[in-house]
Amino acid sequence: MGRNDDNNNIIRNARKKSKIQNENKTKENFTKEEDNNYLEDLEKNNLENINFQDDDLDNEEESSSEYFESKSNKNNKKKIYIGILCFMVLIGVIYFATRRYDNLVYPNITLYNENVSKLNKDELNEKVAVVYNDINNNKIVVKIDNKNYEIKVKDIIQRIDKNKTKNEIINYGKNKFFLEQFGLICLNVKKNYNFNIKINNNEIEKKVSKIFKDTSIEAIEPTLNFNEEKIEVVSGKSGKCIDENDLKNKIIDAVNTDKIADKNIVFKEEYKIIKPKINEKDLKVVKDKISTATTYFGGTGYNRGLNIANAASKIDKTLLMPGEEFSYEDKVSPVELYNGYYLAPVIVNGTHKNAPGGGVCQVSTTLYNAELKAGILPTERHNHSKAISYVQRGLDATLATGSKNLRFKNPYKYPIYIHAYTYGGQITVEFWSNKSVLGGKKYTPVSFVKRNVANVYLYGYNSKGELIYNKFVDTSIYR
Repeated sequence: MGRNDDNNNIIRNARKKSKIQNENKTKENFTKEEDNNYLEDLEKNNLENINFQDDDLDNEEESSSEYFESKSNKNNKKKIYIGILCFMVLIGVIYFATRRYDNLVYPNITLYNENVSKLNKDELNEKVAVVYNDINNNKIVVKIDNKNYEIKVKDIIQRIDKNKTKNEIINYGKNKFFLEQFGLICLNVKKNYNFNIKINNNEIEKKVSKIFKDTSIEAIEPTLNFNEEKIEVVSGKSGKCIDENDLKNKIIDAVNTDKIADKNIVFKEEYKIIKPKINEKDLKVVKDKISTATTYFGGTGYNRGLNIANAASKIDKTLLMPGEEFSYEDKVSPVELYNGYYLAPVIVNGTHKNAPGGGVCQVSTTLYNAELKAGILPTERHNHSKAISYVQRGLDATLATGSKNLRFKNPYKYPIYIHAYTYGGQITVEFWSNKSVLGGKKYTPVSFVKRNVANVYLYGYNSKGELIYNKFVDTSIYR
């Protein structure tokens, strides 16, 4: 730019000098016409001079621009080469930094929160073995009040796949692109591993069930009892127990989480109260005998009498709440010698033979008749294969364990209490409830027998003795 300024100054001075000379010539020597001609020539020369100088200036500017542009391009290329070189060096550094971990565990990797980062395969094997042994030797302690119950972890674990976990740890991130690997290393991304453990659920069930049974106290339901021919309410009592399912789930969760690696996992269990299912107020309405039935067995044998008394004691004091079903088999079974029964004659396929419990069918028959007289129809009932002597045909009810049973439901809104007892060679079964359940009716079962077939109906009579209820019960066929 300095050279351009000098050229401009030269041009300006030349113009100024030429102007002065022209003015002098005009005054001294030339005529007006000559002056005009001279001025025209001078102006022409000056214009050519100026054009020449302008062209010079343009050429100088173009030459300067090309010089600087060339220099700038060289600088840019140099920067690009340096950038590429730096990038290649950086990539090399990253690549070799990741290769350093080819046989090592990545940083910030844990096993059950135990640091295993930067370990080689042998070191990792040792660490895995230590954690594996610690877990197997651990115990789960269940504290209930002042009692401690210990469960060995190795007893409730079926298998620990430590090799799979070890391989996952050492190979973590190794299958990724090396830039991704470098990111995992530099960012210090934390990853925790646990063993793949297969739990022995059956063993956990056994352990927890044992603890539950040992610590639980069952609720005592209120019931009814006779006191000098009067029925009275016997109060119940609340029980307590631990939450069996909750404890089982806690143990399973502990095995599947980091807790299993802790030394002696402790669970402090609290009891929950078990209230009786029956409300005492519901029992206070039971105060009336609504039916009774009696059969005789006096001369049928000593063992048979003992069996009848034993079966009667098992159904005595039975309380049936509204809608509840009674099962005679459930009450008196198993009919075996170890359950208080003796060998006595029974009917099997139409013939008599000695077997444990001979006589229990007389108790079920007596119960069946008391049931019908209370206006209750059976949900299951079977007759003997041969007619018996202590009731009319069609009014008997037999028991064959596993195949034939006597069952019925309480159809009333009040509870039913069954009182059964033996005395003087006879068995009596009574049904107690509230007299309102009968609706003023008296029920009588009637059997119509023709040869070996008996059809039974249940009749209901009002206080005037009028038949107001007539219901077919069932048909019995005998050999």
